[in-house]
Amino acid sequence: MFNEQHDSSDRSPLLRLTDGVIALELIWPFPLMAVGVLGISDPLVAGVAVILALMPWPARLLVFGRPTRQAFVGGGLGLLVVGALVGMWATYDPALSWPMLLTLLGSVCFFFAIVNSPRSPWPVASGLVMAAGLVALYFVGQYAHFGYRWEMGRLARLGRMTGSLMPDLVFFVPHPNAVAGLLEGALLLNLALIWRARGGRRWAWGVVLVVIAYGLLVSESRGAWVGLAVVMGIGVLLLVPSRAFRLTLAAAGIAGSLLATYAAVRLVTPDRQIIFLSSALNTVGNRLLLYRNSLYLLGDYPFTGIGLGDTFAMVYSRYQLLISVPFLTYSHNLFLSVGLGQGALGLVALAWLLIGFYRFVVRVERAGLRVRSLLLFRAAWLGATATFIHGLIDSPQFSDSRWTMPMLFALLGLAVATGRPALIRLGQREIRRRRGWVALGMVVVALALAATVFRQPLVSAWYANLGAIYQTRADLSPDLDETARGATMARAVTYFERALSLDPSQPVANRRLGIMALDRGDFDAAIAYLERAYSQEPGNQVTLKALGYAYLWAGRLDPAEGLFRQLDARSELIGELKTWRWWWGTQGREDLSDYAEEMVRRLSGER
Repeated sequence: MFNEQHDSSDRSPLLRLTDGVIALELIWPFPLMAVGVLGISDPLVAGVAVILALMPWPARLLVFGRPTRQAFVGGGLGLLVVGALVGMWATYDPALSWPMLLTLLGSVCFFFAIVNSPRSPWPVASGLVMAAGLVALYFVGQYAHFGYRWEMGRLARLGRMTGSLMPDLVFFVPHPNAVAGLLEGALLLNLALIWRARGGRRWAWGVVLVVIAYGLLVSESRGAWVGLAVVMGIGVLLLVPSRAFRLTLAAAGIAGSLLATYAAVRLVTPDRQIIFLSSALNTVGNRLLLYRNSLYLLGDYPFTGIGLGDTFAMVYSRYQLLISVPFLTYSHNLFLSVGLGQGALGLVALAWLLIGFYRFVVRVERAGLRVRSLLLFRAAWLGATATFIHGLIDSPQFSDSRWTMPMLFALLGLAVATGRPALIRLGQREIRRRRGWVALGMVVVALALAATVFRQPLVSAWYANLGAIYQTRADLSPDLDETARGATMARAVTYFERALSLDPSQPVANRRLGIMALDRGDFDAAIAYLERAYSQEPGNQVTLKALGYAYLWAGRLDPAEGLFRQLDARSELIGELKTWRWWWGTQGREDLSDYAEEMVRRLSGER
């Protein structure tokens, strides 16, 4: 690692100024994060915030000859930013995406600020825990005033009871899962601070711990609870000196968890309902359906994603549910959220980040740290791990709760800053760096070969992706007049037709063209396109639904019924059919109104 100790005497004013910039390194990203979190759209304010966040980079380059210390996950973070820029291009409404882009840029800068800060990591950990403690205090203190009507049960009643003790000071209403996503990592840092502190400070940090733990409890975030349980188990295993005994305990813990899960599932039977378990299993079932549908949606935009930020709600409803109102705001999964927001680049960046980070963690654990540093290092990387585990069933960091994102990047930065001294040995680092470049080169060569072999299907999928982007803009962009909207839709059709010229069975192009034909009332053309799509993706709910409607309006009720019965949300479909029955009646199409009424009777079991 390059030396960053310099004599302050006999230095030029410019170098002294850069020293001052570096000394305030932790402060510079905060305006950018604030602009993103608050959704400030003024270009001047956003531009100034970006400039401030980037100031330490040229300053460090001038003083130390490098813009940053070694970050170990810098490649993944850099690619994540590139993927975010691709997502900005893909978005149908930039106003929905700018806040997420700015928050992400600010969070990445915050990561590097923590890595490059000359200060000890302990004050950084203290600041993060204090921020989390304030959020927890606001959450539990105002819980009764937030109006969480969907939150039921004993914990919700407990939260309302304790929250009613404070006056109504609500200025924003956080989602409970988002609060849990912020607090879970800070809880472990708080434990490290309690261990390190003495006297009154230990008691003070203990009070903060109680507030954070209570906030996690009343959040009722099962994802956060599972994440913390797993990482605390890992933390206990790390204290076991014998590797063989550690592996035995880990295997026993995994086996016990699987058996407990199986037993819990078996307990929930029609004649014996356990409310907590039944609710948990119902949530898991709904999430799995959402993940499957979101994965199919990602297949429409594999290279670009649907766009950053709050674009998911309308795109998911319009193209996966065939409804025109928002139903869900985000995909509730970290990988799907990043993939849908940024496409393939985002997923590769996330994988690169995770592999690089945990490779770094393993190397540091093997190299060893002093007890104090090791405690903070483990609290940071285990806290980030709890967030990643939680991300498997929820991802507030990449949703409208983007205010939780800086905490995740701060935990990553704190782990790198604390663990880096264990890897100071230059020779070993250079050897590993060369091996890393060799591995990256091998991956690039393998991808190039795969692209050569599967060139035609990939190019077809690329054109289908472009068609989906322009169709989404034509349908959903608020900034297009009718002329521009028609031209954009025509461009989408051109791309879909190019995709089919290369691969006539391309499912995305066939399905999208089929839905367009369905919308304009050309039911025979819709059936032709959608049948080809159905042959390639028989499990895709939107294909089943669209083809079912095409059959129905063409008067082919039996095949339509067969497809409709394969849909997950059959009760919602019955409601839609009743609306169609009324609407076709207002349009003078009594035949189609009768078809809808007959299908309602069939699906309701009235035949």
